[in-house]
Amino acid sequence: DRSFRAHRTLVAEEAGILVGFGDMDETGYLDRLYVHHAYQHQGIASALCRELEQGFCTVTTHASITARPFFEKRGYRLIKEQQVERRGVLLTNFVMEKQRS
Repeated sequence: DRSFRAHRTLVAEEAGILVGFGDMDETGYLDRLYVHHAYQHQGIASALCRELEQGFCTVTTHASITARPFFEKRGYRLIKEQQVERRGVLLTNFVMEKQRS
């Protein structure tokens, strides 16, 4: 909850149901982006990103394997692949960056 309150957080709702959210810190780091599986492929994540990216020249994120293509389509470029450990499990993610003009 602390990081959500410290970041700019947007929530997407449909008929009072939480269908997605995203948040960004003051440096332009897109920390979290989530859309419920029943609401994916409807432009919700794109709308959240579009709004969160406003006002930043450079936006960065750590994208999962499944999220990488989404960010690539939005103009993010791969900076590096990395392994992060979560509860003893190594996960691959990708540091990605988008330069805005």
